[in-house]
Amino acid sequence: MTFDQKEFTTPPPLPAPGTPANSEDVKPWYSIAKGIWELCLNGEGENKAVLQWWEPNITTPNKTITHTFIEEVCFLQGKLEDLSLEESWGVGAYAYRLPGMKHGPYKTYKEGCLMFVKIVPGPES
Repeated sequence: MTFDQKEFTTPPPLPAPGTPANSEDVKPWYSIAKGIWELCLNGEGENKAVLQWWEPNITTPNKTITHTFIEEVCFLQGKLEDLSLEESWGVGAYAYRLPGMKHGPYKTYKEGCLMFVKIVPGPES
């Protein structure tokens, strides 16, 4: 899978809180869970770069997350709290998660959270 050469200086506007998941008005953003949106910058599947927008005052279901891919996250706006780790991340924070690392559930606050997320296949993929 190759990445395309792309550039933009102004990303599409963030979906408004409460926007229905199937709304045509927010494309190219797409819903990945209630109140959580992605904008694919490049790539696909387990080899991609995205912006993730978490709406204000979201709490994810009470379960931890693991995955088979490597995930790098850089926080651009707002704050996200990992409820099981009892840690919060804000602007400028960075995370590198190996396959199988447990994280979440999460909570956002009144400003929501915007992140750059890079996903690459794990060593076993």
